[in-house]
Amino acid sequence: MTKRLDGKLALVTGGSRGIGAEIAKQYAREGAHVIISYGGSKDAAEAVAAEITAMGVKSEAIQCDAAEKNATDKLVREVAEKYGHLDILVNNAGVYPLTTIRKCSDEDWDRTMAINLRAPFEAFRAAYDVMTPGGSIITIGSIAALGAMFPGVGVYSASKAGVQLLSRGAAREFGKKQIRSNVIQPGPIDTDMNPADGDKADMQRMMVPLGRYGEVEEIAKLATFLASDESSYVNGAIINADGGLNS
Repeated sequence: MTKRLDGKLALVTGGSRGIGAEIAKQYAREGAHVIISYGGSKDAAEAVAAEITAMGVKSEAIQCDAAEKNATDKLVREVAEKYGHLDILVNNAGVYPLTTIRKCSDEDWDRTMAINLRAPFEAFRAAYDVMTPGGSIITIGSIAALGAMFPGVGVYSASKAGVQLLSRGAAREFGKKQIRSNVIQPGPIDTDMNPADGDKADMQRMMVPLGRYGEVEEIAKLATFLASDESSYVNGAIINADGGLNS
């Protein structure tokens, strides 16, 4: 039986843990070869790559400091050159600064924007040059792009609002090359960035009509749909996966 992503080559940034790791593994289950990048979690990244390789597809974990200027651009171009094609790109690497606007340092602001906004920009720019026609770019945004729901999320919200619009711009510009660009905006998802047993977890659950946190598998399934030919006419979409938080 043919799998949905058979033979495709995917690059998932920030693929060593959480949503990124689960997307990478789900792509592999659907037949894709999956390259993941990581910042500092080498052991975790290599464990994910080994798990993917055990599924009978190619995988590799590549270190990439997304905060470093042009590092992500170089990553995308080198992966496409090494493997001969790039069919799927997932902009997933991100940081959540634990600070209010008033207390945010210049360094925290610069790092947040570098990883959450500039790195995806570099990925989009490189992908336009090297991506296979018919390719799919999926950006993992956040429901926080739609509003700063509580104190301390303003800086993060600004970065995610920016990447949402960047993705929509790419959908407009890249369509002529048959490259699609869409955004998934998760709500509260049980990861180490926002654990379901964390300090703000009960408050977030109360805000979600479904009354629970989402699971990484639920985001990965949506990302698989967007990577597959099943979504071939979906372009420029902003998909909220938030349990109804923004309803």
